[in-house]
Amino acid sequence: MAKASTILKKAKSYIGTKENPANSNNVKFNTDYYGHSVKGSSYPWCCAFVWDIFRMCNASDLFFGGKKTAYCPDVENYYKKHDRWHSTGQAGDLCLMDFGKGRASHIGIVEKANKDGTYTTIEGNTSKSSDDNGGAVMRRTRSKSVIRGFARPAYDPEKYTTVKKTSDKGAIKWMQKKLNELTPGTNIEVDGIWGKMTTAQLKRYWKRLGWSTAGSYCGKKTCKALYANRKK
Repeated sequence: MAKASTILKKAKSYIGTKENPANSNNVKFNTDYYGHSVKGSSYPWCCAFVWDIFRMCNASDLFFGGKKTAYCPDVENYYKKHDRWHSTGQAGDLCLMDFGKGRASHIGIVEKANKDGTYTTIEGNTSKSSDDNGGAVMRRTRSKSVIRGFARPAYDPEKYTTVKKTSDKGAIKWMQKKLNELTPGTNIEVDGIWGKMTTAQLKRYWKRLGWSTAGSYCGKKTCKALYANRKK
């Protein structure tokens, strides 16, 4: 597996890579995907770029279940089916876009969510003159008006500093699992859904440590204790 930061580091290392010659679709990512060099209009490569980044990070299982696709709607449908499709994005998400075709026609990797509601992405086969067939790897800024949604691979977790009801399921599952380990006799289901039982388990953990139980989320102090496997 891999972390989102690993995928982003690899993707950013290819910024500036271009197909050669121009307008040929002859590019490293297509060669890796098809197993030989290809060229022509039948080989757009924004999705092949994303596939190849995961492959080079030894994380192919995180993209489309380890299978191959160079077709953006396949990616959208796969992550919807596996309950990993979101209306808001975060670093490492796969951003699916539509530039007027009525379907996902372009894909990039989210670098960051911006305060103004836009997203900074790393994309293949783009340019300032052609959003989804531009021939280069670039950093782009995308507005929600062209974004269909975000696919979220099941990355290995970064180190969590806070976990809230609105956090990613992976973060909530991590917290639930740690709470079960450190609060014997009152196991809850590790499902990534923050319900009443999760809140109760968190409060039991605080009580075990002798802390106030008035809080409503897992903050820095609690996360630090969970990482340290602190029981009392």
